[in-house]
Amino acid sequence: MANNFKIPGMLLGNDINQYKKYTKFIIDTDAGGDDAHAIMMASYILKHIRKDAELLGITCVSGNASLYNVIKNVYITSRYCHFDQVPAIYKGCEFDSMRTFHRDFFFKEDGFGGVQKQYLKELNVDENQQLYENKHAVDFLKESIEKYQDQLCIICIGPLTNIYTTLLQHPQIVNQLGCLFCMCGTYLGVGNQVNGIAEFNIATDVLATKIVLQADFKNKIILPFDTVLSYSLDKDVGGKIFNVQHNKIAKLVHDIYENVLFETCYYLCDELAIVMAMIPETMTQALVRGIHVIEDGFARGGMIVDWIKKMRKEDVSEVSIVTQFNWEEMIELALKTNQE
Repeated sequence: MANNFKIPGMLLGNDINQYKKYTKFIIDTDAGGDDAHAIMMASYILKHIRKDAELLGITCVSGNASLYNVIKNVYITSRYCHFDQVPAIYKGCEFDSMRTFHRDFFFKEDGFGGVQKQYLKELNVDENQQLYENKHAVDFLKESIEKYQDQLCIICIGPLTNIYTTLLQHPQIVNQLGCLFCMCGTYLGVGNQVNGIAEFNIATDVLATKIVLQADFKNKIILPFDTVLSYSLDKDVGGKIFNVQHNKIAKLVHDIYENVLFETCYYLCDELAIVMAMIPETMTQALVRGIHVIEDGFARGGMIVDWIKKMRKEDVSEVSIVTQFNWEEMIELALKTNQE
């Protein structure tokens, strides 16, 4: 399905294909069924397409589920992926920057479609077993950024609490990190929260998002939720990705999504962010604009785009906003991920 909404030509920005291919990656996640599927796709890409690249580790943050459920979900997923060995998993922030915890139970309480305990049992993993490294995610992020600098891209597919905390403790990272790629926000105001305009990752930690996106990182790219909504899978193709059980990866995807209601179509979300960050040529159009994150009131968590550059400089932060991408390639990668 092609992108149904076209931005007027005068508002479009640069071609995003200028962005380099990074060779080192960290996935920052609140897994989440769609995060789990995204990690699976990352494992396929690294094994078959980006053999020059490396996943340094996966950092976990609360969001779709509690922090310890997120860690379990990442561990289970990694065991069923194309990875030669389970990536290092790091425990991050258990609460958002305001010390609260927001989630919507879209993937059930465990964030894994209700099948987490079943899979832990199949893997002979004790629920109380430590599945993460002793080093905290913030320390791992800081050390990785200092070591790899321009080579490193951090892909954030959850709330930005880990990045916010790292930035507060180690502000020098803003001048070191190669790229911050975030699945967050809305550029047309089509959200998935109760106020109609906010997106989950921002709404879960509004302050963290605002501070992180205001920071002067060398390269900030966001994939907004309403760009995702412009593309959808029909039942036939969606069923081939989410509703087959011909191998262990396909079965895991099926089991996670089995209890998630799809009314008329299927969507890829965090999966798209992973592919775009690792294979930047899949992004075909973006605009570079100032954005403003709303911190309070009914519109809390909303994102305003400075379309015609009239907002005060101190009120906006400039980011690259992905608006179009190669949809056919995304489908092909999703299908290939669970065919082995």
